Amino acid sequence: MNDPHAPKGLPEIKNLLIKKKKSDQYYLFLTTNKPVDFKLLASQLKTSRNKLRFASENELEEILHVVSGMVTPLALPNDTQHKVQVLLDADLKKLPAISAHPNVNTATIIISYEDLIKIIKHIGYDPQMIQQD
Repeated sequence: MNDPHAPKGLPEIKNLLIKKKKSDQYYLFLTTNKPVDFKLLASQLKTSRNKLRFASENELEEILHVVSGMVTPLALPNDTQHKVQVLLDADLKKLPAISAHPNVNTATIIISYEDLIKIIKHIGYDPQMIQQD
């Protein structure tokens, strides 16, 4: 997951679009560059691990209008039906800055955690904090 466009020295952020099987529930999960504990994540979402999967390429394009490698919270305005629930790894608060693609994967912007929260809330989402430790 090394991003060649991310400024040197900043922690890498994973942006994952996850789907709950057999439903229209999607989760945009922003986390640090550590392995995702899907069993723990499922528990916090009050579901089973086998009901979570990554969104397909078609679902990425349909909901966020991006492709794999370009998933970003900055694509949330494209989710006009608000199918996505935003999940934030609690460890993101500890980072000096957050890097995100501005809907293309050839550029990266840097924002503070506080500004990320403001943007997400301004778009109309109420992010849920998730513990991954």
